[in-house]
Amino acid sequence: MQPDDLKKAAVQTANLVERLSRISQDIAERNHQAAEYLQRTTQAAPDMFRQAANAAYGNISSGTLQAVRSGLNEPLENFQRSVIDHINSIQRTTHELIQAQASMKAVIRKLSLLVAGVLATMLLAIMSGASVLWHYQGVIAKNQIQADLMRAYNQADVTLCDGQLCAKVDKPRKNYEGYVPVKPRQ
Repeated sequence: MQPDDLKKAAVQTANLVERLSRISQDIAERNHQAAEYLQRTTQAAPDMFRQAANAAYGNISSGTLQAVRSGLNEPLENFQRSVIDHINSIQRTTHELIQAQASMKAVIRKLSLLVAGVLATMLLAIMSGASVLWHYQGVIAKNQIQADLMRAYNQADVTLCDGQLCAKVDKPRKNYEGYVPVKPRQ
């Protein structure tokens, strides 16, 4: 190899190294740009996904919302009707209970009046019985005296002599066949 050739080879090698150095710098610059772009893309990706999801959800949700609404409207309407029916049933039952309560109050009022009437009648009967008892107790006491008198009269030897009571005594008199007139009370 000759010095010219060597010089040529060195120049070619320097050119090649310089070219490789430029290509390497260019590749490093592109790598740096790609890394920055990748960094920006990585940072922007969540927002882009969010925007895409919102856009997709916006398109899907209106269609889906209509489908869900149409699919749920009938069961919801049935549920609402059921709730309204139950509310109406509860209101009817409450109204019937209020009427039954009013009716029971009227029956209780009538029963209270009936019990008061029965008690008043019983009290009147007891008072009447007590007054009759009191009256007949007086009559019995009076008749007891007369009964005692009649018992004594029946046990004694008495008779009527010319409309006057006469009794037979131990010392007989000759008039009225041994009977003596009883002295009247004064």
